[in-house]
Amino acid sequence: MRFLIGLFFLFTFFSSSAQLPEGLAYYLPADAMYNNEIPSPSEFLGYDIGFGRHASHDELIAYMSLLAQASDRIEIQYYGKSHEGRRLACLLISSPENLENKTAIMQQRQQMIQPGQAADSGLPGVVYMGYSIHGNETSGSNAAFLFAWYLAACESEALQNQLKHTVVLLDPCFNPDGMQRFSSWINSHKSMSTVSDPAADEYHEPWPGGRTNHYWFDLNRDWLVAQQPESPGRVEIFQNWLPNVLTDHHEMGTNSTFFFQPGVPSRVNPITPLENQELTAKIGTYHARYFSEKNILFYSGENYDDFYYGKGSSYPDANGSIGILFEQASSRGTVQDSKNGPLHFAYTVRNQVISSFSTLDAVSSMRTELNEYTRSFYHNAIKEAEKDPVQAYVFEAAADNQAAREFIQILLRNRVEVHRIKSSQTLQGHNYDKTEAFAVPTRQIRYKLVRTIFERPTAFPDSVFYDISAWTLPDAFGLNWSPANARISLGERLKSAPGLQVKSQVKPGDSAPYAYLIPPEPYLLPKFIYQLQQIGTRLDVATKPFTSEGRDFPAGTVILPMDRQPADRDAMQRILRAAPEMGVSVYPTSTGQTSKGPDLGSNNMLNLRMPSILIVTGPGMPPTDVGEAWHLLDQRYGIPCTLMASDRLRNANLSQYNVIILADGSPGSLPSEKIRGFVQDGGTVVATGSALQWLSNRGLTNLKFRNASSPYSRNTRRVYAQRNEDAGALRLPGSIFEASLDLSHPICYGYQRTQLPIFLSDTIFIETAENPYATPAVFTEAPLLAGYIHPGHKQLVGGSAAIVACGIGSGRIICFAGNPNFRGFWYGTNRMFANAVFFGNLIGWNAVEK
Repeated sequence: MRFLIGLFFLFTFFSSSAQLPEGLAYYLPADAMYNNEIPSPSEFLGYDIGFGRHASHDELIAYMSLLAQASDRIEIQYYGKSHEGRRLACLLISSPENLENKTAIMQQRQQMIQPGQAADSGLPGVVYMGYSIHGNETSGSNAAFLFAWYLAACESEALQNQLKHTVVLLDPCFNPDGMQRFSSWINSHKSMSTVSDPAADEYHEPWPGGRTNHYWFDLNRDWLVAQQPESPGRVEIFQNWLPNVLTDHHEMGTNSTFFFQPGVPSRVNPITPLENQELTAKIGTYHARYFSEKNILFYSGENYDDFYYGKGSSYPDANGSIGILFEQASSRGTVQDSKNGPLHFAYTVRNQVISSFSTLDAVSSMRTELNEYTRSFYHNAIKEAEKDPVQAYVFEAAADNQAAREFIQILLRNRVEVHRIKSSQTLQGHNYDKTEAFAVPTRQIRYKLVRTIFERPTAFPDSVFYDISAWTLPDAFGLNWSPANARISLGERLKSAPGLQVKSQVKPGDSAPYAYLIPPEPYLLPKFIYQLQQIGTRLDVATKPFTSEGRDFPAGTVILPMDRQPADRDAMQRILRAAPEMGVSVYPTSTGQTSKGPDLGSNNMLNLRMPSILIVTGPGMPPTDVGEAWHLLDQRYGIPCTLMASDRLRNANLSQYNVIILADGSPGSLPSEKIRGFVQDGGTVVATGSALQWLSNRGLTNLKFRNASSPYSRNTRRVYAQRNEDAGALRLPGSIFEASLDLSHPICYGYQRTQLPIFLSDTIFIETAENPYATPAVFTEAPLLAGYIHPGHKQLVGGSAAIVACGIGSGRIICFAGNPNFRGFWYGTNRMFANAVFFGNLIGWNAVEK
């Protein structure tokens, strides 16, 4: 290992007076022999990594494919495509012998975690190296060119010995669309003469930047729930191989240095075993040695945590692996001035290469210890589960519930054991029918994952969180669920999520009825409604419950009347017959007279307008919140949306739209008077989060806020060193609160429970409306279900409004205190958002806050 410890001895730091080193010797051992038949990155690209253009994603994938063809140490697996159709690839790199026996190695790894099994001392270690999940942090992906070529071409005895004992899963880019967006920006703004001025355009991407994927999701928050197409395939790779270590290569502020885990000790998820952090620290000594040899500034034990299991560096910690976060100071371009001197892109790439070397060294050297940890992690989980009073978690999943189906898919994707129940159960006062209920037993090897998915923690060793503090998934999916402290008789174990099962009431050749009645509960009802509206179908919605031909229908039921129906009958029938595919039930009725409630021709049946949606984008608007709304409407509901930056909206003709979405943020250039006119003329604005403050400050709503002030008075003496922690403790990092719903309100159509978990991640608390009918959802008096909130802020949430309906003229402004579309997995409140889009304009003039 001596040549690895002495890496890069020919070169020193960049300095403004020194000539920049060029070529592969800057990154890789110069005293090793290389296979010249395997093309180097420089030969393939026509320039040296770090010294020419920023490599694009298509170049990256093409080169990785070339390496797989040229080397007997590499196989390539394409595991999916991004939203924009770019391939996702993972290289399997090891000795030819290990590659030949890869299936047996995977099977051995799966076998060793089963109860009573021992780890084979000769079993190779596995390291999963993941680069640039944030698309504008491309030092990682550019380093992947170099490290992959080194593993393929270096002929040193030391490397061959490492590959004999290690399997490397190398994913060169977790975020293809973001990388492509960023590289295009940099390459089109890079000067021939180097410009290091931080004010240059090169270092300031336009909104939304390259960090996120196509729909502006942060993929580094998507590991556990895997709602984006880039994620499921990599989770499958992880679960197939059960890697000992997963590295997550990132970038941070230009004036920083280099960070590697462990992070802040008090901010580790308590489900993570102490041995995990001990091994993380031991692996950290390898990183420290490699960086110290080159006099490179670094740190650990600060800033970052290991709490939220949805991140790449913490998801492994709930799965018997060690997650390692690397954060390299970012040049965000070619070279940028920093407080530590000029920061060159090549330097940032080199540090990511160094951390790849140190990781390979650690996993190869520690493989026996790491394999034993993985084995004991799962074996100890069974022992812990036996002490847990909870025997199982039971949840309801009706055959037409798309949200429940997606929840089950998440469980199975993470290899969590799920069963049907043999007999109906009554738990916490709720009856779980055996035909529609499932159970997750706690006595299983993935007990720790089960805990993090179902538990509702409210007490924490620290009050500062790098990410969210709660993510109880059955709450996120709006499910009825309960812990069971008594033994549950388990039935069939699921191998796949059950499909949507709805018996169609509309069959080919049926004569046209008086009307079709469509209950409001299905998650995908907005998609179904919009498909009908697209072909010109006139639809109504019932504002009061009624009974037709012996069947009860709640408020929110959609009515398709045949009287003077303008839509093409054949096209309409095709959509109606396809309703079961969306979990939607359609009931023909032969009469307009009801036995209870308003008749179908009553004025209580209001006409539905087809939404024409504009989503405000651009500076001041958080890309993630905007993207989550866009993704829901576009991907799940199939509703086209116009994306328009706030500065362009000033001159836009808004008469062609009837819904404007303000997803959080403060669009400073948005003309408030134009929004006022839009609403006065009958338009609907759907606003979330801090956009409510923007609306209020401009007199567009009459909202009153409960101010989350600091608990420390001006005369309070506090310890100086504690100031950042004090500030962090006042944040609401993301917690779950219980709200009470008015099920008769249009915003709550389709909901059957009067209590619903709602996610909040900002200290924006609003008073209930003065108008007694204008607050369809109110947080209960003691609403905290899971997560952290500062003790001084608890009283601000209880009894505050979750949603307020405001109005100007004939239009409506629907205000959500939180984000109902959070990260694409908060299915439980998606329908409220969709209801605001479809039904917001129907809210009575006497039921809005003015």
